[in-house]
Amino acid sequence: MSPAEPSTWIVDLDGVVWLAGTPIPGGDEAVRRLRAAQVRVLFVTNNSAPTIEELLARLERVGITAVPDDLVTSAQAAAQLLEPGQRAYALADGGATQALRERGVELVDGPPADAVVVGWTHDFNFERLTLAARLVRDGARLIGTNEDSTHPTPEGLLPGSGALLAAVATAADTVPEVAGKPHRPIVDLICGRTDATALVVGDRPSTDGALAVALGVPFALVLSGVTASADQEPPPADFCAPDLLALVSDRLA
Repeated sequence: MSPAEPSTWIVDLDGVVWLAGTPIPGGDEAVRRLRAAQVRVLFVTNNSAPTIEELLARLERVGITAVPDDLVTSAQAAAQLLEPGQRAYALADGGATQALRERGVELVDGPPADAVVVGWTHDFNFERLTLAARLVRDGARLIGTNEDSTHPTPEGLLPGSGALLAAVATAADTVPEVAGKPHRPIVDLICGRTDATALVVGDRPSTDGALAVALGVPFALVLSGVTASADQEPPPADFCAPDLLALVSDRLA
């Protein structure tokens, strides 16, 4: 590692390490090379659906060993916006509900509620949308784990948490609070995990690139996920590569 190389790489998961759990070739080798060069790898994901245990198991399946302290999620960031003992309706999957419970938040299926937390989930229907909107209209805060409009998979893009959050916000006629990249709640969590120089690696300039701006560090765009071209959307990247392994090979050469 060169003296100027950041000592921490903040690496996205979806679109960088895998696509819906299917490994992107070379990701495991890239992480091994970074760690061999004494670079810390901090995985930061806007996907609030998997639990921490599920994320660790997915990493293990693609050949990457990690511990809970190597992960920062938008679910954790969203949970930090609530206080222990508050009540929340979670229109979200297990990662969000796990983070809320660990925060000491009571999960409810109806009123009264202090907050509605929206994350990525397949369990989204008209009835749940109606209840979420009613709770918000009755005074509950609307908190989104993230506002990503799409979610990358090997078969193409699926609707993301941002699409679900927009539906609730529109139905409730309100503006949501957003916890994930690039917003302040997850920035604060990342800053609490590292005080070293860093590089953000991601496939979505609008979130990963903006996170780098919020942290005041460089952004490396990989073209293995949502973004297929370096010219597809702003902000511009400091570095660009086809995938994580190509980026590592270039940076650690």
